[in-house]
Amino acid sequence: MESVELGAPAALRNRLLLALYRADPGVLGQVRPLSLLNGDTVFEEGAVPHAVIFPEGALLSSLAAMADGRTVEVASLGQDDAVGLLSCLTSEPETCRTVVRISGPARAIPAPLLRAAADENEGLRRLLLRMVRKAAVRAEQELACGAVHDVAARLAKWLLLTCARTGETRLPLTQDDMAVILGVQRTTLNASALQMKASGALRYSRGVVQVLDPERLEAHACECYAHALRDFEPDDVARSRRFA
Repeated sequence: MESVELGAPAALRNRLLLALYRADPGVLGQVRPLSLLNGDTVFEEGAVPHAVIFPEGALLSSLAAMADGRTVEVASLGQDDAVGLLSCLTSEPETCRTVVRISGPARAIPAPLLRAAADENEGLRRLLLRMVRKAAVRAEQELACGAVHDVAARLAKWLLLTCARTGETRLPLTQDDMAVILGVQRTTLNASALQMKASGALRYSRGVVQVLDPERLEAHACECYAHALRDFEPDDVARSRRFA
């Protein structure tokens, strides 16, 4: 993780960090800018995070490990998220390993400083708790989605949301990445991706997925995509649907 220059408050891309700034402008003085690189481990399972990270173009992936060594994504985290927030508020260790899935910028606030600010500012504390609740509701929806929707529908939903979370429609992802994300075999993932490629919704080659037609891709997505859009501002939704 490399440090980069900190911009002005108006340049904040992470909506949760912007909300924190509005609740307590002093919080921005504690922010440390980062450049996250694909493959970096941000938090290890069992570690108490030293900071809360707010992606601003990077995409992070929280992974649950099985006894046989397999991993599956349990949360995808972008510019509408804060990573390590619950551990920050409780001083409890992380239950999953979090890695960088797509390189990009982020900002971090030291956990002790954010926790102290929440103790002193009731409005800020309520805001942080609402953020934690939102993450819990999203996890519940994802659990239901994984149980009842097929791989193609889940993949389409994930790709559309990733466009919104990164602000990009060109995504550096391999089929192996997407198989881990959805918790399926690579052959199963490939069959689903071919359906969307044949429809003209996307193309992929050499480790890059390009969303060509978000509306066609949305036709493949499950109903959970509509639920997830409630987490985004109108401008974020427009970006996710824009033809790049």
